[in-house]
Amino acid sequence: MAAIRSINKYTVIKRFSLGKRMYDKLETIYIQEHDHQNGESQKVFTSDKEYVIDISADIYLALNKDFIVRSVDNQ
Repeated sequence: MAAIRSINKYTVIKRFSLGKRMYDKLETIYIQEHDHQNGESQKVFTSDKEYVIDISADIYLALNKDFIVRSVDNQ
């Protein structure tokens, strides 16, 4: 049985493109929690909480390294 993963709030710190959309500095995005156990894809949402695209764990890790930071308020 798959565990329920939370969705976390992130702030863009370096401009990037994902799913035919450009994300600018200080923009807010939401990404489903990383699945360390199964490595399943994660859903990405806009600041309006509209679904954008699924990303692989590798893309998530790359974004987390250089392009996004988890928001302090995480709301």
